[in-house]
Amino acid sequence: MGVKRAINIAEDTAEGAADAADAAGVASDVTILKEIVHNNSVVNRFRDAGVKQKFQVSEVESGTVVISAHGVAPEVIDEAEKKGLNVIDATCPLVTRIHEIVDKLMVRGYHVIHFGDAHHDETLGVVGHALPGRINVVSTVEALRALPDDLADKVALTSQATAEVAIFEEAEKAALEKWPEIKIFNTICNATTQRQSAIVKLADQVDVILVVGSETSANSLRLRDIAEALCGEAYLIENEASIKVEWLANGADRPPRTIGVSAGASTPEFLVEGVVQRLAELSNNAEVVRPQKKRRDNELTLLNSELAAGRDS
Repeated sequence: MGVKRAINIAEDTAEGAADAADAAGVASDVTILKEIVHNNSVVNRFRDAGVKQKFQVSEVESGTVVISAHGVAPEVIDEAEKKGLNVIDATCPLVTRIHEIVDKLMVRGYHVIHFGDAHHDETLGVVGHALPGRINVVSTVEALRALPDDLADKVALTSQATAEVAIFEEAEKAALEKWPEIKIFNTICNATTQRQSAIVKLADQVDVILVVGSETSANSLRLRDIAEALCGEAYLIENEASIKVEWLANGADRPPRTIGVSAGASTPEFLVEGVVQRLAELSNNAEVVRPQKKRRDNELTLLNSELAAGRDS
C-alpha cells in the first residue's frame, strides 16, 4: 500500500509540475529526496522522466521536493520549508504511524529501543522523532540483550516496518525478560508479515524461489535469505531479464523444476507479472498457480483507530 501510494504521489507531482512548466514556458523542477522506494526500476523510471534525485535538502535549489515512502526526520522537512521549497510528503502511512508512536512515547517519558537497521532511511527518520539520548537502535537480539538493565524507568520497543518477523518475536521475548514492564509495539507492516509467512509456506512446495526486488531493498534481501535457508535455492532478481535458464533445468531424466515467485514490499506489480510471463514462456506455457487472495480489513483504518483511541499496543 505504501509503495503504490508513494509512486502515485510522485507521478502525480511530476506530471502536474510538467504541465505547469509547459504552460509557463519553463523547465519542470521536481526533486525526489533519496529513493522514492527501494527499487532500481522505479528509481530509473523517474530519472528517465526528468525528475531529479538528491540525497540532502541542501542540494535542492528550488521547486518541489518529494519525501520518499521511508519518511524523514522532522528537521529535514523544516529545512526544506525554510528554503522555500514546496514539500510533498509521500511517507508510507504505516511509517508515519511509527513516528506518531515515538512522538507520544517521548511525551510520556519513555526510552525507546527501535529494532531495525541503523543506516536504513526509515530508521533515520524514526530516530529523528526521538529526543536526544532517548532512543537506541539495535539490529540483533544480542545487541538488545547487551543494553543495560537500568536503561530507563520506562522502556518501549518498536520495530522497523520491514523487520524479519521471526527475529522480532525473539527480540520481544528477550525484552520482556530484561524489562518486564516494557511496552511493545509490533510496527512491522502487514505486507512484510504476509510475504515472510508466504515464503515459509512456499518453500516446501517448490525447487527454487525467485524474489523480485532490488539489492537496495532490505526487505527483498531478507525474503531471499529466508527462502534460501528453507528451500535451499533462491535468487534475488531485478526483473524478467535477470532470469537464468539453468535455474529452470532439472536434467533430461528428471521432472521439470517447480519455481516459486515472490517479491519485496517495494517491488511494483508490473515487474512481478513480467517475471511470471517470462517463466511461462521459458517453460512452454507451464501452469501458473496463484494463491487465492483473501479479503482483509483496511490495515490503515484499523491502525488510525488505535492511534485515535490512544492505545499503547
